[in-house]
Amino acid sequence: MSKAELKPRAKELYTIHQMSLADISRAINVSTRTLQTWKAEDHWDEARAAVSGGEKNFHAQLFDLGEVMARKIKQDELDGVKVAPERYTALQRIIDTAEHARKYEAVAPKKNKSELSPDERAKKALEAIKKELGVV
Repeated sequence: MSKAELKPRAKELYTIHQMSLADISRAINVSTRTLQTWKAEDHWDEARAAVSGGEKNFHAQLFDLGEVMARKIKQDELDGVKVAPERYTALQRIIDTAEHARKYEAVAPKKNKSELSPDERAKKALEAIKKELGVV
C-alpha cells in the first residue's frame, strides 16, 4: 500500500476504532514515529474526540460513517470483490439521513447538554439510524 492509502487507514484505526499507535503500527506495518507525525499533522486527537462523543453534530457523525463505508466499498471494488447492492443502498440511506439531520439541526432548538446522558443520546441515535435504515 502507498502512503496515500496507509495514512487515511491509519487515521481511521486511530479515530474510529480507537487503536493505539503501537497496534496500528503492527497492523499496517508503519513505524510509530511516522504515525506520530501523521497524527500531529492531521489533528487525529481532535477527530478521535469528535468520534468518541465530543460536540460533533449527529449529521457530521453520519457523514463520517458514510465516508468509512464508501472507502470500504471502493476498496472492495478495486480488489475485484463483488459488492452486494445492499451495501450501496445502505450507504445511500446513511447519506440521505445525514442530510435530513443536517437540515434539522440547522433549525432545531438547542437543548441543554445535561438533558440527556451520553448513553441516552447514543441509544436514541442508534434507534434513529435503525429506523431510517429500515432495520427496526
